[in-house]
Amino acid sequence: MKKENIIDVSFDINPEIQVRIICKEDTKKERKEKKKYPFELKNGINVTVKTTKREFIFDIVKGYRWNGADIPRIFWRMIGSRTDNDFLVASMVHDYLIEFKKYILEEILKNSMTIAQYRRLTSLIFRTILKQQGNGNFKSNMMAFFVDIYQIINKRGWQCS
Repeated sequence: MKKENIIDVSFDINPEIQVRIICKEDTKKERKEKKKYPFELKNGINVTVKTTKREFIFDIVKGYRWNGADIPRIFWRMIGSRTDNDFLVASMVHDYLIEFKKYILEEILKNSMTIAQYRRLTSLIFRTILKQQGNGNFKSNMMAFFVDIYQIINKRGWQCS
């Protein structure tokens, strides 16, 4: 059986992303939360994913917050930092797919794939968006490879409960 590959990832409108600024009026809890999740989607978007086996659409709601690309500091010179503008859209979609994997798998994909296939699909979507955002093949492939390796190692994060 052939592996599933991404044909296209598109958005109904361009995602508008804002950096959440820490203000002196913020509580300690608000400051901590803004440091952990410094990015916020200003508009809700529909994401359409076309693969060699299926097409599906999901929404990312206005106000969704995430931390950017989890790139270890040691690789920042070679790849870029986790807050690099080139990675924001890809990291947003990927983080959303991970955070809401149970919903996406059950409600959107109707349990049509295993959790391992879904994990691979999220990495392919991440790589595709990186390429669409102007990152080169080498950087996009390298980042997706390391994301995939991290996800394989982090099995606990892939329990669907």
